[in-house]
Amino acid sequence: MPEQRVAKATFYDAELLAALEEAEEQHGSMADALRYAVAKTYVDGSEEDGDEPDTGLPVKAHEGHRKLMEWAGYRGRLELGTAESVLANHLNVQKEAVRKTVIEPLRKEDAIRIHQGIHTVSIIVGTLEGDEPEPRDSTSTSTEAATDGGEARERLDELANAEVGR
Repeated sequence: MPEQRVAKATFYDAELLAALEEAEEQHGSMADALRYAVAKTYVDGSEEDGDEPDTGLPVKAHEGHRKLMEWAGYRGRLELGTAESVLANHLNVQKEAVRKTVIEPLRKEDAIRIHQGIHTVSIIVGTLEGDEPEPRDSTSTSTEAATDGGEARERLDELANAEVGR
């Protein structure tokens, strides 16, 4: 395991502090923002694994895109709520922060699209610049969005349609 070290710093400059707070929002945590800045500045301008294209996207957005590709595949669909839960768990960020740190940056880069249906909002997964899409399984022809099961929705529908016997 590589050597670990904790670093602490106090910021007195308001401009630097504002920049740090903005980076914290983009990366999901202050620690990730600082790691990213050090890697970009001092480690030959690359991330730890060295395979990130320099698109200006936060690290969390890159990781989130990889997870979306894993879950839905290229041009696959995921319900927005399901995607937020999956990304929050995988990236270890609050679910409320996923839209700002992952979904919005990916949408601005056209790596994902948001589809507003009648009953659901879903994400359509695309590619990031420099990524090659993996071919999807040709046996899967479903255009339905991936969900987290829907058992609760089915049970609510069943209860709503039940007759009340008094």
